Amino acid sequence: MKALVTERVGRGVAFMPFHFGGWFQGEDLRANYPEGTDPYVLGESANSITTYGYDPVTGMQEPKVTLCQIAAA
Repeated sequence: MKALVTERVGRGVAFMPFHFGGWFQGEDLRANYPEGTDPYVLGESANSITTYGYDPVTGMQEPKVTLCQIAAA
């Protein structure tokens, strides 16, 4: 996966869209975003690569947090 280094995300933090990443089942959904709000980087959502599990307090799935390793290509 490619990463975009930017000051919009805090130092030491990696961000990926979850649930909606601009693509769904191989189809580009950029035309569905309101003008000026479409993602900088399009792709499938992070849910497909993050960990399984759930939050025991709320019972919701917890694919929103996981470890990652980033290296320059």
